[in-house]
Amino acid sequence: MIGRPANDEMVEGYRDGLDMNSPEPSANRSFSYRHGFKNGRADRTGKLWASSYEELARMADEAMTLDEGR
Repeated sequence: MIGRPANDEMVEGYRDGLDMNSPEPSANRSFSYRHGFKNGRADRTGKLWASSYEELARMADEAMTLDEGR
């Protein structure tokens, strides 16, 4: 991340995303979890969903900021 490390929810989502048997998360999961899940799934499948590291870092910070507003 640009300004802060990944939070626990993001790490949990990433780990779940690596498991191809895990279902896609619904809106009841945090923004951080869903961001981590997308990255784990992308790493597992090789299907990128962002164009650069900077874009991913910006989206991670945005997810954490949105969670803080919940």
